[in-house]
Amino acid sequence: MTPPCRVFQVSQLPAEIQVNNGKRRKGGKIDLSACELLSMVQYDCLIEKPDQNNSTVQCWPVQRWFRRCEDQKGKFMVETTMWEERPDPEPPRDGSQS
Repeated sequence: MTPPCRVFQVSQLPAEIQVNNGKRRKGGKIDLSACELLSMVQYDCLIEKPDQNNSTVQCWPVQRWFRRCEDQKGKFMVETTMWEERPDPEPPRDGSQS
């Protein structure tokens, strides 16, 4: 079983990534906005009548955003969907969007 996920405000994400397994990350402070920006599209689908064969299925795209950061132990991924969608997010430093 996976451990429970910590819940915190989106504004706390830059501070939260400074810690891994309760210990401060080595190699200095991680600048989340400087990490590589990646994206993925998933789909949220609804089967109108699941008990019937050939029922209509409707799907909607869900865009998810991630940052690939690095500390002294190597690279790690952080989902940043809510952080990227906050009002006036900082633009990526390398000019890329995915």
